[in-house]
Formats: sequence, structure tokens, C-alpha cells
Amino acid sequence: MYGTHPCGVRGSVRAAKWVVAMLLASGGCEAIADEGEGIDPRIGVLPDGLWRQVETQGVGPSQRSVPAVAALGRSVYVFGGSDDDVVDGSVTILDDLFRFDTLRRRWTELEPEGAVPPARAFAGSVAHRPSNRMLVFGGAVFGDFFSDFVGLDDFWAYDVEDNAWTELIPTNDGPEGRSGPSMWIEGDRIYVFGGITSFFQVLNDLWVYDLGTNTWTELIANGEPGSPPPRDSAQSGTQPVSDRLIIYGGESLNENFEFITLNDTWEFDLEDETWTELTPEAPLNIDPPRNLGASTLVGRNLYLHGGDVPGGEDCGAVFLQNPTEELWRFDLDAQEWSQLQPIGDPLARLKRTSAATVGGSMYIFGGFDFECNDGVPEQIWNLDVYRFLPLTF
Repeated sequence: MYGTHPCGVRGSVRAAKWVVAMLLASGGCEAIADEGEGIDPRIGVLPDGLWRQVETQGVGPSQRSVPAVAALGRSVYVFGGSDDDVVDGSVTILDDLFRFDTLRRRWTELEPEGAVPPARAFAGSVAHRPSNRMLVFGGAVFGDFFSDFVGLDDFWAYDVEDNAWTELIPTNDGPEGRSGPSMWIEGDRIYVFGGITSFFQVLNDLWVYDLGTNTWTELIANGEPGSPPPRDSAQSGTQPVSDRLIIYGGESLNENFEFITLNDTWEFDLEDETWTELTPEAPLNIDPPRNLGASTLVGRNLYLHGGDVPGGEDCGAVFLQNPTEELWRFDLDAQEWSQLQPIGDPLARLKRTSAATVGGSMYIFGGFDFECNDGVPEQIWNLDVYRFLPLTF
């Protein structure tokens, strides 16, 4: 039996367990020296992975939900998001930009030259590595209690070398403004799926933008049969796997304009340009469903941490709040979900976070926890960085 670890290890499972233990003893893929305690290769049991709260340096982003993130080299770039108080409903939309160096574990606030994108939250973002740029599309601005909600349709690129933003102006019309789109990149082609408009119409269209020709093409029209049900904030990675785009869940609206949480998994074949549902039967599906977590691809697996699950309390908050600390993996080959129990630090209970992959590890930023303490609501903002190193072959 053979397999490949995200760090590049390949060989028999017995040999792989030994190598993984050595990786952990030296700090995993990034040579971090303190992450090997408790691992004995003679045990013969491969853990699900290693979860750490990262000790950071420098001044990082202020409290915020759903910033746009993109990994370039060994750094993650974090842009915008919303400082939204779920108790009194007040909102501040942000437009600042930070870099997190995963090797030095250091935050740096960047001051780009020239114009910057308007503030936004719930934007789609990917990394275009050949040009060393972070690409950001859409998102939303809104006021207190989500009033005056406006979905955005502008497209921006941050150039790491120039430390400057540039607005991309396509030569033709593209997707209408939307919040919470899913976004992937393959070469010079950027795919955008779904989202929710300023009029609270939830979408299931699919578009592709070509950086070379500076044009949009609609691949799947909104409402076309065979597509996933409309949604925003679906969980996904930012790159295809074997020419397939993967999504899980997200939010939709029912006939009473109430938000519902979806629990389905789909793939889009880039060659055939068709959607296929992959939702496994119980007990191989996520239970219960969840939304507004952090997701990213590592190898041939989609990892999903946290989010909101049904139920919970409000204590006077705007909505019911029920964040979870659970960590799940969707195996693209077996097409099944499994809950993970990593070693290391306790898993963090969070929602409205964002994630990126660097060096075979999942990094998680932003978001918050929520508690009712003797009937008093408490929003607990996350200012930490969390790192998950999978050990799946």
C-alpha cells in the first residue's frame, strides 16, 4: 500500500509513518522545532495530523470576519473583511492589507502605492503565482444589521513586487455583483461560481475570466438544469484537482427568505463542463451540516474547519450562534467525508474564518467564537493564527 504526503513523502505506509514521525520531530514541512512531542514511530498508528496555535510576531490584523486571503511563496496575504458585531449589529468594513510570513511567523501591515480596492467582506480571492499577484473579485459592503447590502463586481490584483493594487477592467461584461462567490484559478483562467446579489438573489452560475485576453465567459447560466442548487459562501479550495472544481455546502434562501445551510458536495469537470453531485450517503457525509467555516485543499483532500452548525443560542445577538471546532476532510478519491482528531493543541471553535495552504499546511485567520454567559452574549474575536499539518497518504 502506497501513498504521498503533502510534504512530498512517498513510499510504503510503514516507511511513511517513520518519515512522518521524523518530519514532526523536526517541525513538519517548515522545520519548526517544537512540533514533535509525543510522536513515537514505533507505535505504528498514523495520526490525522497536527494542530497548532501559531506564536506570531508583529502586529496582525484587527478583529474581522471573512477576509480575502491568498498564499504566494511562503507568505499569506490577508485583505479586508468586516468587523461586524453580532450583538449590537454595528459594522465596519475594512480595506487594509497584511502579510503573514509563515517561516518567520511574522505579521507585516502593508501600505500599497496608489489606489486600493474599496473596502469589502466575503470576497473571492486566489493567487496567480506566475505574476506573484493576489486576485480579488466581488464581495459586499453593508451597514448595521446587514442593511444597505451591495454586492460588488469589481476585480483587483495586488502585485507583491510593486506593492501596488491594479483594478482589472475586462473588455466585456462579466458576473453581476455578488457576495460570497467561490473562486478558483487554473493557469491564467479564474473561475467564479455562485454568490448572493444586492437583491438577495442566490446564484448558481459559473464564469471564467481569462487573464491573457482580459475577457469573461459565462460557462453555466444561472438556473441551468444539472447545476448545484444556488448558494453563497460555499466551501472550496482555490485550485482544481485533476481538472475538477470542488464545492461543499454554503447558504441558500428558502421561500420565506430564511437562510438555510446546505450539506451537499459537488464537482465541476473542466473538460466536460458539467457538474456532478458527490454527496455521500450517511454515515460518510458531514453531520450536522455547517457553513461559514474555513476550507482549503491539501493534496487530494478538501479540509474544512469550524463554521456554524444548526441550533445554538443568541442571548440577544442578531442571529443564533453555534460555532464548532470540528475538523473534517473530504477524500476526493474515496468521495467521502471523515471527521479528524489531530494531535497537538486543542481545536479552536470558530466561524467566519478564512484559510490558505502553504507548504502542505492549512493556515486559518480571523473569525470569532460566541458564548452565552449567564444570558449575556459574548463575541470572542480570533486574533490568532492556527496551522493544521495533515498526515494523510
